[in-house]
Amino acid sequence: PRERRTLSYVLAKPVDGVPVEKVTQRIQRDTGLGAFTGEEFGWKTIRWVLKNTGIGINFGTTIFLGFIVGMAIAGQTFYLFTVENLRQFGALKAMGASTFALARMILLQAFTVGLTGYGIGIGLATLFGFLTARTGGLPFVETWQLLVLVLAALLTICSASAFISIVKLARLEPGIV
Repeated sequence: PRERRTLSYVLAKPVDGVPVEKVTQRIQRDTGLGAFTGEEFGWKTIRWVLKNTGIGINFGTTIFLGFIVGMAIAGQTFYLFTVENLRQFGALKAMGASTFALARMILLQAFTVGLTGYGIGIGLATLFGFLTARTGGLPFVETWQLLVLVLAALLTICSASAFISIVKLARLEPGIV
């Protein structure tokens, strides 16, 4: 049948001293077919998978839900920390501590816990990658841009969750506690 004779791609290696880009340009010019370097072919494959399969939407949904759940859990944790320690915060306010000073304490705790968790999480993910890889390299992409993006998301979650606690703290009257 015709399907069996259809050629998907041909692997070629240039002669020593000839740049790969020149070879791909020549193949495209002479044959009218697509010719790609290894990296171009890899990105072409990734774009095809993201465009023609649901994997991009699945990962996006998973990341979005993880962000929402993480934010809810962090917010609830810091809110409970504030509610459980209202007496101590009230006592500190009665002794003259400003709301700004107490808010800085909450922010310090939020960022300390968040950055500690970030370090542990990135470290464990990288260790898992190295332990499960067969070639000695990471089986997934872990670029500095991705790490900065995750750090920015983490700092956003920490800030939002600390803000919820700070609002509760700002409304606290020391005499009531």
